[in-house]
Amino acid sequence: MDNLITRLEPELRRLLARAVDLASSVQATLWLVGGVVRDLWLGVPIGRDIDLAVEGDVHRIVPLLANVWGGDIVAQHPSFGTASITVGNWLIDLAQTRTERYPRPAVLPEVQPAPLALDLFRRDFSINAMAIQLVAQGNDLLPMPLFDPLGGATDLAARRLRLLHEQSLRDDPTRLLRGLRLAARLDLTPDAATRAQFQEAIAAQYLALLTPERVQTELCLTLSEPDPAAVVALADRWGVTYQIVPGLHWTPAMTERLARYQRDPAHVAAVAPTDLVIAGLLLYDVSDAELMMFLRRYHLPTPVRRMLNDLIALRVRLPTIASASSPSRLDALLQPYSVAAIAVLHYATDELIQQNIARYLHEWRLLRPPLNGDDLRHLGVPPGPQLGQLLRRLRAATLDGLITDRATAEQWVRQQLVDS
Repeated sequence: MDNLITRLEPELRRLLARAVDLASSVQATLWLVGGVVRDLWLGVPIGRDIDLAVEGDVHRIVPLLANVWGGDIVAQHPSFGTASITVGNWLIDLAQTRTERYPRPAVLPEVQPAPLALDLFRRDFSINAMAIQLVAQGNDLLPMPLFDPLGGATDLAARRLRLLHEQSLRDDPTRLLRGLRLAARLDLTPDAATRAQFQEAIAAQYLALLTPERVQTELCLTLSEPDPAAVVALADRWGVTYQIVPGLHWTPAMTERLARYQRDPAHVAAVAPTDLVIAGLLLYDVSDAELMMFLRRYHLPTPVRRMLNDLIALRVRLPTIASASSPSRLDALLQPYSVAAIAVLHYATDELIQQNIARYLHEWRLLRPPLNGDDLRHLGVPPGPQLGQLLRRLRAATLDGLITDRATAEQWVRQQLVDS
């Protein structure tokens, strides 16, 4: 297929054409590689991350590219021959073509510059080992043939997932998790040899050799999948989930929760970050003890840790939340917890709780009473604990409809002062 390059957006083709001209001036050749080539072949959206292989000195070309593109160098790793540049909403990852040697299982590799053919051979799966040379004509790219020495296109046509090396998963166990995501997203089936390697890696618990940080990176990538529950379902079927999150199993309820969330993009979902809500929905059925083990094992970002800790607390309070008799009571119950954890609860519980949580997130938590602290002082409330207490009670009365405007609020405050 010689026309794959024409499927790129015109803006991206122009960017890459400028890169080709610059690369040729320093005796370097650029290749489009990896997942973007795979997705072009499949005719699916390629996302905003673009992988380029550089036959030549990548660190010589990177600052030149950033300058000509008007982009920012956001990462550079001389020992691996890699760098990343952001240009608008594109992330361009550049890597010098290389071979790899793994001194021990699950450690980062030692690399040596090498031609593109050897670079493709060191990759994980055949479907990720295809390339297209970038050749410019003016401000555009010329259509060039697919370079596919390892049969990736044939495997794609057969919906087959095939590892390229016998020791691939031992060298880098993250490939097991990457394979899971690819198989779930693209409906791929491992060939017999790959299936045997997966089974060996799972039985030998190669994932346990990885640092928590590397596993965590893979987990975050799972959250951005189109159907994270499908990845968990496949991981559960392969026997992988317990090695990462003890107690995590796929259930039909998990899929229903995710589907409910995905059908509701502009409602409750809009108030909390997508990755936090998806993480909570996937982990909702994991026991408190196993969630605490998960939190201890991984150095999760603070928002994730807070969401999971809040979720543990909220699950215990579900009966009380369900029986809350007034908006102010529900507000008092939910106010201490993160919006993300509350949003998870919305998609994971029954319809009555969903309705109340939706109103809390969109109305009640945002409500402000007609009077503030200055107003209360002008009405004769002295500074101190009484002021704060009255403000909280004023808000509760407003939530419950007892106060509807400034006049009724002032009357209410005066009555409280008389009563006290």
